[in-house]
Amino acid sequence: MKNCKNTDIIISSIKQRRCSFNKIHRHLISLFVTSCAMLNGCGAFHLVRETYRPQLAPLYFSSSSSKFPGIMAAEEVSFQSNGFEPLTWHDDSIDQNGNKYCVLPDDELPTDIDTPPSMHNKRTLYYQQSLLSKDEAASLQYAAEQSGNFIESNRIAGIIEDGVGIAEPLTTILDPILSSTILPWARDVSSKPTLTVADALIRTYDPSEECLHLTEHYDESAYATVIIPLNDPNEYEGGLYVQSGASSNTRRHVPFTTAGDAVLHKYDVMHGVNVQSGKERCSLVLWFGENEESVKSKTVPWVIREAKSSVHAAFLFAFNSQHGLLGFNRDLEIAKQYYGWASRRGHALSEYKLWLIEEDATHSDRVQTEPVAVDM
Repeated sequence: MKNCKNTDIIISSIKQRRCSFNKIHRHLISLFVTSCAMLNGCGAFHLVRETYRPQLAPLYFSSSSSKFPGIMAAEEVSFQSNGFEPLTWHDDSIDQNGNKYCVLPDDELPTDIDTPPSMHNKRTLYYQQSLLSKDEAASLQYAAEQSGNFIESNRIAGIIEDGVGIAEPLTTILDPILSSTILPWARDVSSKPTLTVADALIRTYDPSEECLHLTEHYDESAYATVIIPLNDPNEYEGGLYVQSGASSNTRRHVPFTTAGDAVLHKYDVMHGVNVQSGKERCSLVLWFGENEESVKSKTVPWVIREAKSSVHAAFLFAFNSQHGLLGFNRDLEIAKQYYGWASRRGHALSEYKLWLIEEDATHSDRVQTEPVAVDM
């Protein structure tokens, strides 16, 4: 697979170790085969050996003061996909406004864990049909196409960054829709009345230009994410998917009915995009902090608060601690503790990160103890 030349080396190395990595074999091998990268909305880190992955901090790959040029571009994929099974929205509305939802399962708990984390099997996506009108969606798409700040490398037009509007006339169009429709809806379904917009962008995926796939990732800097298709989702095959576990077999297509539909998920949902054919896909993406302070400080207090309630929060706590990101002090021992906590509760990606840390340490020790040849 593209960018994954050493996938077989990783799998072989795991299999040859004395320690038992049965969970890794069961949950991760298909993930390695289909994708060797995880990225958040503002950067990327690769799930491959250290010599094949970029530095993990800073997350942004661009020297620009804006995060948007550094967001990972979608890419052509060498594997063929027949699509993913669709999510099933529950028909019973969660309120009187027509919202529907789907609860994602977590990876199976090990048998020696008597009490699951309090947030286990409680990750929820919320869906609202026609949150925006078709005219509102079309006006945003047209403004993005005409925008002078459209970034060709990743097909992104930034609108709001760190809570501040950066693009006219996009902000003029979005602001009233945001304040009257999107933000009240997002606050309602997330049960977070202080939810605050951190970033907003419009992104396109064009199969004719081999811009097909954005690999699975957490939006780790956002408490919640809202995604709204701006063109007819029936004009292309594929689109947004979620991945509930480590295995690619857990991927599910997120079905939209029409332009202007909306989905909200929180930071703990891995997701990606896979557009297989048809016309381009254009969508509005909004990242929210849980309050104004978290947006201003660029911190993630929800990860700290929920790190002993959710394996996904623990994983992100560990990753931020490992690399000193989003207000965390760099501390490898703390990172290992939280990776270990999540790993013991069935989170296979945390187990793999622990393995990487051990392998890196072993490699470093081996390099330091190897004899050095000296010409006499």
